[in-house]
Amino acid sequence: MEELTLQVKGSSSDPYELTFIKDGASLTALCTCPAGSFGNSCKHRVAVLDGDAAAVLDDDKGKVSAVVGWLPGTDVESALQAMRDIEAAPDATKEAKVAAKKKLARAMNS
Repeated sequence: MEELTLQVKGSSSDPYELTFIKDGASLTALCTCPAGSFGNSCKHRVAVLDGDAAAVLDDDKGKVSAVVGWLPGTDVESALQAMRDIEAAPDATKEAKVAAKKKLARAMNS
């Protein structure tokens, strides 16, 4: 099992903490932001999984590539791709987009 913790800037004055845990083919992604604390998908985890280190505090920016390297072959990867596909579909309903985000949140929290 491998674990990485990153600090990210958010709407709070204090940074949020992201924790990524890789255990075999399982990837867990947790965030202390309000959305993440309630088990919902959050932009902080998705940004890091997309390789975007813009909100990551300087000391942790190098960890982003390690997390991205953990993604292939996980249920989080497939849920993230499914969400991206639905978001890109011009005829996707709001309900379909919400369902895809919930599926991603379940995958990241497991």
